Amino acid sequence: MTSTDREPRDVPHHYTDAELHNPDVAHEEADIDIRTVLSFAAGLAAVVLVSAALVRGMFQILETRAEKNDPQLSPLALPAGRQPPAPRLLEHERENLLKFRMEETKKLEGYGWVDEKAGIARVPIEEAKKLIVQRGLPVRASAVEDLRIGTHAAAYGGPSGGRTIPVPKATPKAGEKK
Repeated sequence: MTSTDREPRDVPHHYTDAELHNPDVAHEEADIDIRTVLSFAAGLAAVVLVSAALVRGMFQILETRAEKNDPQLSPLALPAGRQPPAPRLLEHERENLLKFRMEETKKLEGYGWVDEKAGIARVPIEEAKKLIVQRGLPVRASAVEDLRIGTHAAAYGGPSGGRTIPVPKATPKAGEKK
């Protein structure tokens, strides 16, 4: 180690101890009593330990009271670890919903049989729209002449309460038979 590599504490200073001591700068010996500080810390620790013991004891007392007040287990209750009978609550809702939507989309966008014996088939929605545009919607064979007949009759008043709503009968036009 060279003279330039020495630590600052290793380098001797050129002042004497008497020159470094300042009698005006010192700490007060009477400002703090170490015995008082230590006795306060010990008292504080004792209070904390006693409080913790009291709280623990109180929790144990309350826990035993709660166990005594617990209702008796129903004889119909299942033993632990046994599943209730179906249907049970659904688990993994997100995955089940995604799977359901995929199945529905597959049905809506694909071909298949609704009732093969009756010859009722399922076609994709887009194809069904094209067929409706080409063929049109089905209509009744005979149109209703009197609009008051059927579901077009107006309901008079509020809820019926079991009463019937009188609907005037259609009057035949001149030249028609009753």
